Amino acid sequence: MKPTKQAPRYGVHKIFGPTIQGEGGMTGTVCHFLRLSGCNMWDGRPETRADSLCPFCDTDFYSRTMMTSDDIVAELRSLGAVEWITISGGEPALQLLKKPALVEDLNRCGYKTAVETNGTVKPGRWSELIDHVTLSPKVPPEELALTDCDTLKVLWPHPDPRINPLAYAPVTARQRFVQPITGDDPKQTTANMRSAIDWVTHNTEWRLSPQVHKLIGVE
Repeated sequence: MKPTKQAPRYGVHKIFGPTIQGEGGMTGTVCHFLRLSGCNMWDGRPETRADSLCPFCDTDFYSRTMMTSDDIVAELRSLGAVEWITISGGEPALQLLKKPALVEDLNRCGYKTAVETNGTVKPGRWSELIDHVTLSPKVPPEELALTDCDTLKVLWPHPDPRINPLAYAPVTARQRFVQPITGDDPKQTTANMRSAIDWVTHNTEWRLSPQVHKLIGVE
């Protein structure tokens, strides 16, 4: 007898909702969040953040629980009925590239799926199945593996001058956003917001994306 093939398991940091998407082209959408663990920009440990490619990251994705897609769907359903599932990280495409069955199962269960990726993981079956792809690049454009998205969201002002909105002109995007970086220093956060507002005022093909979830006090 052949051994039974085991269902793929995913490293999951957190599942929560319903909540409000607060960034980019999906802002205001009610959804559940599926936060996968792991990232290729930072290992998630506070002591290494300053020296990482994302020294301003404020997302906790370090710990994980291994779950099958059936486990994930069951937990999502327990949170109540919504139309959209937002898959975030870390960098969710690291797992989805190797195991796209999770997105297939979410779609089969009637969910629409959105994902936020840094664009360094090549497109594949996973990206074909996603209903809304947000590209939030953390590397210069020549290092991107994914260059077609629904929403392009560039952090402002990025400490690497190569990562600026105009550099991503070759990216195909239905919507383009600048997102001011928020941090521990309120004065710097305010300065980032003001300079972003000024920039989009003079570059009207771009839109401002404040982190609305922080403003309204939801996760």
